[in-house]
Amino acid sequence: MSGVAGARIVALCGANRPGSTSERAMQWMAALLEKEGAQVTTFLGADLTFPLYDPTRADHGDARVQDFIEAVRASDALLIGSPVFHGGPPGLLKNAIDHLQPLMTDQRVYLSGRAVCCIAAGGGLPGAISTLSALRDVIHSLRGWPTPMQVPVNSSLAPFDEAGACVDPKLEKTMRAAAADMLAFLGAMRRQEQPLEVAL
Repeated sequence: MSGVAGARIVALCGANRPGSTSERAMQWMAALLEKEGAQVTTFLGADLTFPLYDPTRADHGDARVQDFIEAVRASDALLIGSPVFHGGPPGLLKNAIDHLQPLMTDQRVYLSGRAVCCIAAGGGLPGAISTLSALRDVIHSLRGWPTPMQVPVNSSLAPFDEAGACVDPKLEKTMRAAAADMLAFLGAMRRQEQPLEVAL
């Protein structure tokens, strides 16, 4: 795996419970990306308890929301961790993503040009896979680029120990492959000095 020095990655996890499997998986991958030279800004569940997004209000009045928006605005890629709530991502996570609406008017609209890797952890793989599918739809709607390798996690197998180390070789291989996808995309975007112009 080849690092991309200085790449700015926002890592966010929509789990309310500290130490959840989705949080541990996201932090494991974030640490790997930092070893490869990326600068990772992390938002855990407690950091994302924003007011409910209201499209009629231009001023949400919460400095934490603005800090989150600015971090994503300055980012080169995103790493999203999600628990499985009834077959999909939790409202906490979706609400945070909804607060990115101000990026609509940026020159770099929404998540344009950013690789987005999603992790979903649930008590079985079917729920994790459906959650990843829902997150991919959201990322596509925001013009982001979901990485080819996404990460479903079966939390019932306890794939992380108390220190946060991954004890599931298959999951570790998947997370490394997903991180490699992110870094490959970042490298390709850096080599491309100007965005592609497509005549419609």
